[in-house]
Amino acid sequence: MDIQKLLGELTVEEKAALVSGTDFMYTNPIPRLGIPAVCMSDGPHGLRKQKEGGDNGISSSEPATAFPTATATASGWNPENTRRMGQAIGEECRYYGVHILLGPGANIKRNPRAGRNFEYFSEDPLLAGTMGAAEVEGVQSAGVGVSLKHFALNNAEEYRFMGDSVCDTRAMREIYLKVFEHIVRQAHPATVMCAYNKINGTYCSENPRLLTDILRREWGFDGAVMTDWGATHDRVAGLEAGLDLEMPGDCAICRKWILDAVSDGSLPMEVLDTAVANILRLAACASETEKTETPDFEAHHRLAAEIAEDCAVLMKNDGVLPLAPDGAYLVVGDLFEKMRYQGAGSSMIHPTRVTTPKDAFDARGVHYGFARGYRENRFDIQPDLIDEAVHLAAGYETVLVFAGLTDYAESEGADRETLSLPQNQLALIDALAETGKKIVVVLFGGSVVELPFADRVHAILNMFLPGQNGGTATARLLFGEKNPAGRLSETWVKCAADIPFDADFSKQKTEVYKESVFVGYRYYLTAKKEVRYPFGYGLSYTTFAYHDIEVEKTEGRYTVKCRVENTGDYAGAEVVELYVKAPKTEIFKPEKELRAFGKVYLAPGESQIVTLSFSEEDLRFYYDRESRWVLEAGTYEIQICSDCETVRLSETVTVAGETIACPWDESVREVYGQADMARVTDALWEKMSGLKIPVPTPTRPVTLESRFTDLKETLPGRILFSAVLGVAGRQMKRAQKMPDGVEKDNAVKGALFMKRILESNSLITMSMSAGKSMPYHFARGFVEFANWHILRAIGCFLGKPKVPKLPKEKDKEES
Repeated sequence: MDIQKLLGELTVEEKAALVSGTDFMYTNPIPRLGIPAVCMSDGPHGLRKQKEGGDNGISSSEPATAFPTATATASGWNPENTRRMGQAIGEECRYYGVHILLGPGANIKRNPRAGRNFEYFSEDPLLAGTMGAAEVEGVQSAGVGVSLKHFALNNAEEYRFMGDSVCDTRAMREIYLKVFEHIVRQAHPATVMCAYNKINGTYCSENPRLLTDILRREWGFDGAVMTDWGATHDRVAGLEAGLDLEMPGDCAICRKWILDAVSDGSLPMEVLDTAVANILRLAACASETEKTETPDFEAHHRLAAEIAEDCAVLMKNDGVLPLAPDGAYLVVGDLFEKMRYQGAGSSMIHPTRVTTPKDAFDARGVHYGFARGYRENRFDIQPDLIDEAVHLAAGYETVLVFAGLTDYAESEGADRETLSLPQNQLALIDALAETGKKIVVVLFGGSVVELPFADRVHAILNMFLPGQNGGTATARLLFGEKNPAGRLSETWVKCAADIPFDADFSKQKTEVYKESVFVGYRYYLTAKKEVRYPFGYGLSYTTFAYHDIEVEKTEGRYTVKCRVENTGDYAGAEVVELYVKAPKTEIFKPEKELRAFGKVYLAPGESQIVTLSFSEEDLRFYYDRESRWVLEAGTYEIQICSDCETVRLSETVTVAGETIACPWDESVREVYGQADMARVTDALWEKMSGLKIPVPTPTRPVTLESRFTDLKETLPGRILFSAVLGVAGRQMKRAQKMPDGVEKDNAVKGALFMKRILESNSLITMSMSAGKSMPYHFARGFVEFANWHILRAIGCFLGKPKVPKLPKEKDKEES
């Protein structure tokens, strides 16, 4: 495809169409010039290719392999897992004619209550970046592009459509942008998807510093930038900022804005041509990508189990695990039969098949009794089910409790109100713990939960969201066919109150990142805060010893070697984690930071040399007063650890760097130097960051940027709110009338997701994502109507913008 030639042949109307999506998941084709449409589809832990007319239910998408989600794969600390998974997903994309997979999601897990954390890898940018880059490489090795998302600082759900992430530059560069930088530089994703939210007052979709200065000029990104679905606010400002493609498109007003701006000269043609060229390159790749034969779905099903086995974390074991295969056990819990294997929302995949723990137990002929214990679609305690479980437990020595977060407790579209498991599950575990039996808790879920029972049960095996073959993996791990090999990719706190600024999280449009660089273990270690289970932690059925650290520096890189030995009776895997502790200076820093890691698989008695390396540049901090990275001089301690708290070997190195004058006064140095977040005030944060916390905006009058629930502030607004929410209500009623079973459960979850999304949306985002069903002039009419401007509202409703027909529509008419 000759890009320059096509730029000369395309009309401005065709160019405006090319930078706009159509039919929800496609770019606009230009039939006159043979430019094909590019097909996109949701990911990121599998393919969600919607059928024509599909809704949010699982059955409305094509069958595909549901692999373990990112919260699981990151806990494997093995990028080969996500690379193999990515390649398999890419093969399925080719089969279904998908050119761009919308994933992976790489946002940092700032707070474990964030509703979409199951789609993200870690609280640490190196671990998240490494796993994400491998998935990108895997997918793209199959000839399919990806869309790395959600760029950037999209760390909460409640106000994600209009929220403002207010963050100091240093934290952005060292934590929140670093993960994207790693993936962009290493894996070269075909596209990047910008997030809905603002960053320090500017929407990501029209942020030139983010989309052009950093992403393209600094990191060298040469692909296309697209919006998240409906994230456009000012289309011309977006083009000028470096935003190429508006999705899902079919918004006449966006094309009108472009055409008007080109006509009056406010949008230079070269700016539009730059975006068009990026889309043409995508189309060129699409034209060269042919559909393939049916993938080996059975092999992918087996791969899903292999990955899940390598990622599960054994959090506690008093010796009860592994179980004897010929023993008899009481199994309790709805999740034994209704295994939660993926998250809820836009990533819900229609699996090719599902193997639950019950399926796997039955296939092995395990001797077990079963008690339901709780209903997974409810939170309230069911005493009759608990009594039944306690009664049956009297006949068994060991009880297996299958528990965890359900789709009703954790979902895209809403942040969790607490870190608690559903109350019916907690009451069940408490009652069983009182029986004196050996209690094994098998957890499922996409994020951290409080574990008040941890000291009263004998084992906890965390499967996370293990994908469609999670039942096979669970059985193999419980019965010792496989050895748990995962390590936590995020800190598990004792309670939500231990999280910095948790009481303020997701409460309003402005989310202030007052903790700065002290995210996750960086905070807990520096503040000397005790946690339930630290970052990088995980047990095994075997034991490991560490020997003989060696450190060598060559051409700006440190190479660190040690010998790891399996000293136990089971074959197993150990994750070797390398942290670096920076010298204490007036520049506040975390106690230590992960700089490299590796995973080694050893037979009993076997040992192996593990070699890790990192660049001296990785030790730099971002000095925002001068907008540059700085390497401080001093003595650094290299620590080989089995988790972030447990040092196995260490060595010091002297670094010849700079000595920087501290930019903060004593009050900032004292508080942030100890990560004493309880003493951080708004004024102190402003002094540290050099930024001002925005004044909250009033909920009235209603604007295009208002949260949809703000419409309830007026009588006309309440009428509109009820009418729109009625869509989700009717979907729920239809779901509840369905026969009991998987299809009904999935339909109910889809309706819940729809309700959450509608409530948290803004009018402009709803318009930009709904295309022809709720055009922009309707959204403006809603605003006027909600503000009692009835005549203005009527004028808006009747004021449909005039734009040329799309090229595909013209071609259809002519043919």
